[in-house]
Amino acid sequence: MKKESARTVSIIGALVVAIAPHTPGLPLWINVWCIVMWGYMLVRLKTGWPLPATYIRYGLTFAGIFGLLLTYSVRIGADAFLGLLALMAAIKPFEMATHRHQMITVLLTYFIIITSLFRSESMFIVLYMFFSVLVTTMALVQVNAPGNLFRESFKLAARIFIQAFPLMVLLFLLFPRFPGSLFGIEDKTMGRTGFSDHLSLGGLVSLVRDQTPAFRVEFKGASPLADKLYWRGIVFQKFDGKTWTTQDQLAFNLSPLSFPGKYYNYTILLEPHNSPWLMALDLPIKGPSWAGITGEQVLKSRRPVKKRVRYMVSSFARDFFDEISLPGVAAGGGFPGGPSSVSDHMPGLISPEEMAAAIISTAGNKNPRARALAETLAGKTASVFEKIHLLLSYFKENEFVYSLDTPRTTRHPIDTFLFESKKGYCEHYASALGFMMNVLGVPARVVGGYLGGEYNPYSNYLTVRQSYAHVWVEIFDQKNGWVRVDPTMAVAPERIGINPDGSLASFSTSTTALSFSRKIKFALDAVNLRWKSWFTGYSYFEQKAFLEKLGLSEKWRGFVGISMVLAMLLLGILTGVAGFLFWLFQLKKDRPDPVEQAYLMFCCNLGKLGLRKRPDQGPMDFARDCGNKRPDLREKIMMITDHYVQLRFQKDCPETTLEDFKTCIKNLK
Repeated sequence: MKKESARTVSIIGALVVAIAPHTPGLPLWINVWCIVMWGYMLVRLKTGWPLPATYIRYGLTFAGIFGLLLTYSVRIGADAFLGLLALMAAIKPFEMATHRHQMITVLLTYFIIITSLFRSESMFIVLYMFFSVLVTTMALVQVNAPGNLFRESFKLAARIFIQAFPLMVLLFLLFPRFPGSLFGIEDKTMGRTGFSDHLSLGGLVSLVRDQTPAFRVEFKGASPLADKLYWRGIVFQKFDGKTWTTQDQLAFNLSPLSFPGKYYNYTILLEPHNSPWLMALDLPIKGPSWAGITGEQVLKSRRPVKKRVRYMVSSFARDFFDEISLPGVAAGGGFPGGPSSVSDHMPGLISPEEMAAAIISTAGNKNPRARALAETLAGKTASVFEKIHLLLSYFKENEFVYSLDTPRTTRHPIDTFLFESKKGYCEHYASALGFMMNVLGVPARVVGGYLGGEYNPYSNYLTVRQSYAHVWVEIFDQKNGWVRVDPTMAVAPERIGINPDGSLASFSTSTTALSFSRKIKFALDAVNLRWKSWFTGYSYFEQKAFLEKLGLSEKWRGFVGISMVLAMLLLGILTGVAGFLFWLFQLKKDRPDPVEQAYLMFCCNLGKLGLRKRPDQGPMDFARDCGNKRPDLREKIMMITDHYVQLRFQKDCPETTLEDFKTCIKNLK
């Protein structure tokens, strides 16, 4: 294979390996664009097709940028940036005629490898990045030493990689980290929990097909049963007849102090979602130092969660309330002094009836049939729990169906759900129950979060996926405080123990019932989670704790710490430069000159024909002497000698001259 072919194939191979992790997230036309451009370059090596002219390359560049603008418009983020890199990488091989452009292409490939972390920080993508770096380094070796065989290039690339690995680990552990983003750029299109500050009927249906993890949970000590796995995220306290929205803390939203249930301690690894809401089991009572607990018993960060975070929480999981025979109802909490009116402990606050009217005050005449139904079913009932019982019985006794096939939102969506479709997902049942309870003068709010979790028996943690998103209702009772009511359980009680993907929400440690594929899945997920906890969880705070263990905390914070980092970096750079110069010197010292080696072979071949070179003869004199003795070989001998002189003394010698020189020597007979 010619040198040009070896360099082109190695560089395009490195580009393909570097771009591969991005292909699922890139538009189809960009993937096809790359295949066509690189395919043309590879076919050209066999057919000799010409390189595209300069004006064609400019035209392709502008066409690619125009297509990029049509695809992403003003949504400038990580996806648009990666798309631009892919377009550049596709066209760049057309401009590799010189060594400079070949080096630029290789350096661009290294940069593309780094961007793989935009997509994922899993252990598998990092291992793939190591492989990609090795392939690109082999291409770098081919560019600078085109005569190398594949085995030689691989050995040299592997040696460079191994030598750089300790410095990489050192920089990872000691290079100063910052509490915020390193580049100061956040991509608002990445990460989501499925919840925003508003909730409409049918808003969660799309999440059922999303199997990506929302967060993972590891319990310390006792683990709760499946009916306790209500993960609280956001509370909606305002309803306009179509949409529930969040609101400032209500006047009587005091945290309950004592209630029946159990306490649990656990750690959550939460995926980024660009919102301040933090997931917690049922009622959180203690969270991380950088978050607080609102009056609605919601764990909330001071800043939006824009990267994976790990935090410890203590929560209280409520027992089911005995006064309700239907499933899905749990007590909120009592106030100090035992059963009594909430007004005894909160004098001067508005009454529950006034608060219920305020929650749906903007609804106006929305959902009139649902209002009438609420009054008909439970308007004459005084007890809050009797009202709940009657409304839940209506769902259970009138053939309502728990289904993803929900009708489109209408002017009166709750009326449509209750009297026409009679089928809906969790937000339909929660919205209908919450609306009707407020109509009856009982404050009711909707809570968004997750229900259930998939247990990993190999690492003792739960995975809660986006598809487990769930909505329930909390109803205020003056005797018991806020009471959790899950109306979904009235029509689909099996949901309490089975996740939407069919997995069981239990803490069974037995693996005998698992298929081989699920065992492999759980094992890989457990290994990957430990990697994420160490690699992506090594933030500013973890680095600070690590340095404190080394006794460097005070020095690190001041000038001495910065000086140490700079000194270590300078030492590392000097060591790398010294190693490179030593390798370069050894390379030149040990490796024979290919031109001189070929010329010696030429002289040896002529010697076998009786034409021996005297020590006092130069190349041209020797060629003329041989031509006089063997006129039949004069033309070939002079051509070989001309190539030799050109390679030895001419600047900017064409790259094909050495190959032609060797070919002529091989054909000399």
